[in-house]
This record gives sequence, structure tokens and C-alpha cells, in this order.
Amino acid sequence: MGVLCFQSEKALELTGSLPVKRFRFALPIKTASSAMLSLIFGTIRRSWLRMFLTGLSTLVAFMLLGFFLAIRNSFASNPTRAGADLLLAQPLNSKSQLPVGILSTITTFPGVRSAAAFTGTLMLYGAERHPVRLEALSSDAFLEISRVVGSGELPAKQGSTWLSDPIGALVSADAASRNKWRIGQTFTLHAMPGVPLPNLALHIDGIIAKHHGVSLSTDVNIHLGYFRRWSRSDFVSAIFIQVTQAPRADAVARAIELRFANSATPLRTQTFKSMLQGMLERLADVNSITSVVIAASLFGLFLICFNAVIHSVSERLGEFALLKAIGFPMRQLTWLVFVEAFLAIVPAAVCGILCALVVARPLAAARLNLTDVTLTASALAESAVIAVFLAVLSAGLPALRVARLNCAQLLRRG
Repeated sequence: MGVLCFQSEKALELTGSLPVKRFRFALPIKTASSAMLSLIFGTIRRSWLRMFLTGLSTLVAFMLLGFFLAIRNSFASNPTRAGADLLLAQPLNSKSQLPVGILSTITTFPGVRSAAAFTGTLMLYGAERHPVRLEALSSDAFLEISRVVGSGELPAKQGSTWLSDPIGALVSADAASRNKWRIGQTFTLHAMPGVPLPNLALHIDGIIAKHHGVSLSTDVNIHLGYFRRWSRSDFVSAIFIQVTQAPRADAVARAIELRFANSATPLRTQTFKSMLQGMLERLADVNSITSVVIAASLFGLFLICFNAVIHSVSERLGEFALLKAIGFPMRQLTWLVFVEAFLAIVPAAVCGILCALVVARPLAAARLNLTDVTLTASALAESAVIAVFLAVLSAGLPALRVARLNCAQLLRRG
């Protein structure tokens, strides 16, 4: 316990009366820190509903902030990481196809580790003729380039069974669930109406699991040789190429283009990385969109927080005036406003960021078909700085108002 002393003359002066006699008296009070804590928690108890609504708004806003930061990071970094050693070779004329014979030439090209040709078509399944996307691929090269076995998306035993099964098929987890397919089952696909091709019988050898909640595989994947015999066609849509050294991917792409420049089938070869980046640029400037959304949501949150803090301070101006009159330092009173704003905003912001950390990846995978979406350390640090800055900004003007209090006028007013 401490003792705070003040003169009656000052108190009389604040109330507008004339001092009659000068004397001192002592009033026992708690220590300054205990008194400040009592004031803070007393304010929280009195205005708990306002604090709760402010905290809830902050939690939701920072959960959205974390989600958009994770999305922006995914769009910014994934294209530079994904497929750094992959090339995509397509016919220069988008309406034409590539003869399958050039696959052997590309496979033996200097700097090429492996190459997989692929083509596909839309087919129908079941009595109700549901559409199914079929893709035919160079079997061994497909497993090597896609890494579905090494990543655990496809068990090694299922991969080996598929390689040895001429009519085998690998189906995606989504397609298996949608059509109730299971390993070992034989099913038939029907050609599209007007296409003079027979039905295609397939045997399910494996199911390709989702990658971080996203199904990256086509519905049905079969051997290219089986598809060529069924379709009686020796043409493919494109060729995936894996280079031996990722830093030389651009050089290998240019060399392959030059090799086929004067042939009957000129190629357009591009790195998988540049293809993804080009797709993102055509779709939208993701950084600009997310920045606008983040700025708009934070401005709305600032208005909510500022309104809550200024209301809380306005309701207690008399209390602040009395504390100032009995000797509380102005520094402590202004700090009191900042601490209350901090308690109303920062804990809720931390909870919102933690929620975003948990739900960002599965939500982006389920709704946006994006993988590897997560909050990085820099995004977490950015969120923490924003939360603290928001608390300081919301409390700045109310704290200035407390610092400029005219105690005499407020105490006369009651």
C-alpha cells in the first residue's frame, strides 16, 4: 500500500471555491501499477459487449488478412518453385498435333533427362453417360516426371501393377469417389456422340491421391500405346520434357525450338515456370487485387476500433479528470488508453492469424484448387506489425484528448 498526498487548496481551486485555509491530508491508495490494472479490467467488465464485438471484428478481419497474405505468397512463389526443371513442347500452330515419332528425338536430345507425350479426349461413363476426362501418357516417363510415386500420392505397388497392365488405368481420387470406382474393377468408357470409335475397356490398377487436398490428376490416365491402338492415331497433343539441370531449362527449350524450326512440325517450347507465370498474368494481377482487399478491410477495421476506443474514453472523461486531479501522471493516463486499445485489438488479431494459419491451406485447396498455401514467417511478422500499428493508431487521438483534459471544467460539469 502506498500513500498519495495532495493539498486541499488545489481541490478547492478545481471546484471553483476559494481556499479558506491551507492544510495537507493523506489518502491511502493501492500502488500505481495495481490501480492501473484495476482501472483496465474495470473498463473491460463495464463495456464487455463492446470489447467482445470489437475483438470479434478484429479476429475475422485478421483471419481474412492472413488468408489473403497466404494466397498472395502462394501466387508469388509457387510459379518460381513448381516445375523448375520441366518444359512443355507444343505445336506452333495450336490447331495441329505432334507426330508421336518426334518423342524419340526429344528423349535423346542433349540436356533432356526424360520426355512424356500425352494426349486426351472427353468420354462418357455409366448408364447416364457422365463425362470423364481421359488422358493417355508415356507410362514410365509419366511416373518419373510427375513424381506421384515418390511423393506418396500413388503407392509404388500400384504404379508397378499399372506399368505391367496393357489396359490398366490410374484414376484420380475425385473420379474414384464420384463414380464409385475401386482398385481391381474393370469398367467401360463410351465415345462421344458422333465419334466413330468403339467402347474402351479399362482395368483400375491404382488411385492417385490428392496433393495437399487438391486433385492434380486427370480423371483417367492410361497407356499411350493402348490409346493409339484404340484411336488409330499416331499424334499427340504435347510433350512434357524434364531437363537434367534446372538452371539450363531455358537454354534447352531454345535449342529444341531451333532443332525443329525448319521441320514439318515446328515446336513452341517453354518452361513450365514461365507458362504458370504467364497464366497468372493473364488471369489477374494477384498482388494488386489482394493488396486492395487487404487495405479496404484494414481501413474498415480501423474505423471500428477507433470508434470503440473513442467511445470508451468519452464515457470516462470525468474519471480521467479525477485521476489527473489527484496526482496521476499524464504519462500513465495516456498509457492507460494505449494499453486498453492493445488489449482490445492485439489478442483478437493473434487469434485471427492463428485461425488463418490452420484453415488457409485446406480452404484454398477445397475452394480455389491451390496447393502449398500457407502463411510464411514474413507474413506472420507483417500481421503482427499491422496489429500493433492498428492499436496505436486507434488510441492516438483518444490519448491526445486525455492529455489535453481541462480538469476544472469537467469536474464542475459533474
